[in-house]
Parts: sequence; C-alpha cells; structure tokens
Amino acid sequence: MELLEELRALQRDLDELGDSVASVLLQRAEKCFLAWRIDDGERYLEQALSRVQGSLLKPPVSGVARFFATCAMAVARRR
Repeated sequence: MELLEELRALQRDLDELGDSVASVLLQRAEKCFLAWRIDDGERYLEQALSRVQGSLLKPPVSGVARFFATCAMAVARRR
C-alpha cells in the first residue's frame, strides 16, 4: 500500500503543477496495480516518469512552472 500512497501523493503534486497527462498516467498505473496487472502498471508508471524527467530538460518558464523542475528532480531521485 505504500506504493499506492506515493502514487497518489505524486498525482496530487502533478495536478497542482498542471501536468494533467502525467497525472492521468499515474492514475492508470494505480488502477492496473489494484487489478494485479503489474506489467501494465509498470508501463504507465514508466511513461509518467519519463514525461516528468523530460521536463527537466526544458528551462522553467514562470509561475508554477518554475517549481515543476524541482518536483521532477525529486521524483527522478526516488527511482
């Protein structure tokens, strides 16, 4: 259950930062894990993390976007 709690916390953070695509990917991963479709869940999780890590390559714009890189680095380090 710890993994699901982390996924939900990350999903809330991404929602606040405005990355709805990564948030939806995490939601799909959670549903797959709950349905014991581990391979599908891992695939969605990888896609979400890849999207977040890709944002590290872009310079922060302004407003909330400048905090996204910090969040993305924290996510990348957890892996």
